[in-house]
Parts: sequence; structure tokens; C-alpha cells
Amino acid sequence: MPTHAKIPTKPKGFNAVTAMISVANIPDAIAFYAETLGAETVETLVLPETNITLHATIKISGTTLVLSLDETALPDAGIGHVTLHHYLDNVEECYERAINNGAHIVSSVTQTWWGDLTAVIVDPFGVRWSIAQRTEQLSPDQRKKRFDDMYAPTKEEAEQLTAPTAESDARLVAQ
Repeated sequence: MPTHAKIPTKPKGFNAVTAMISVANIPDAIAFYAETLGAETVETLVLPETNITLHATIKISGTTLVLSLDETALPDAGIGHVTLHHYLDNVEECYERAINNGAHIVSSVTQTWWGDLTAVIVDPFGVRWSIAQRTEQLSPDQRKKRFDDMYAPTKEEAEQLTAPTAESDARLVAQ
């Protein structure tokens, strides 16, 4: 009878609660945090066939932070869009408790491409939480392949990304 090793409930390098910061431009945020706070980039994920960074993991003074793309994030508002990312042993139990205790559901419990069972809630005080349970131990290459497979544009979408339009041709001529 084969034995299965228990998968840790959180990935190596993460704390049980990890800040997830939503920003409108991840490369600019990485540059700012690197230059200002000495952040080190652990991982970035770019949409295939584009230069759009959707996700990054950085470390500041040994603390892991996750950056996620939110094009509606307001850089000068004075209040950031922060999500606390919490790894637990049983995300489904926590999700039910959150509902019972008045949390607003942003997304229900879902298996993700990066190997977590995850849900997003907003607590009654307005704090956004991503609750997660690690269910698969994936290498960076496995995560990258799943990410690329999920977000790879269809042939038609790829053609639209690269095909010039009359409008873009006119702008080039005018310059």
C-alpha cells in the first residue's frame, strides 16, 4: 500500500498570513519596493504573448509579499488595496465560518492553477482576505506551465495582439 506524504498547508517561505498587495502596475511596484525597501523578486508571472505581469512574489526583510494586478488600484488615494493571504489547514471550514460570521464573499472556494484551494472574502470591517490551503506541491516550472496554459491567448486573440489596425497605423504615421 503506497504512502502519501502530507502536503504542507502553506508553501515554503510563506507565513500563515501573507499580505497580498493589489497594484495597477506590478513591474513598477517591484522596482519601487526593490529600490525603496530592498525587496528581492522571488517569482513573476507574465501573461503569455504579452508584457502584462499578473502576479509576483517578493521578499522584504525575509517577509514574503504577493503582488497582484488590479488595474483599478488608485496610486494616489492614500489607501491601498491590500489583501491578507492566510494559509490554513482547512480552508472550507474557515470559509463556512466566514459566511456564518457575516463576511462578504468575493470568490468561493476554488482549486487554483498554483496548487492552492482558495477563497476570497471581505470581513465585516472591510478587510479583504484570501484564505488558502496548499493542496499540491508544484515546482516553479509546473506553476509556470499551468499559468501559461490557462492564460495563453487563442490564435485569434494572439493575432489581435500583434495585428496592426488602421487606427494604430494612422498614429504611427502622424508621429
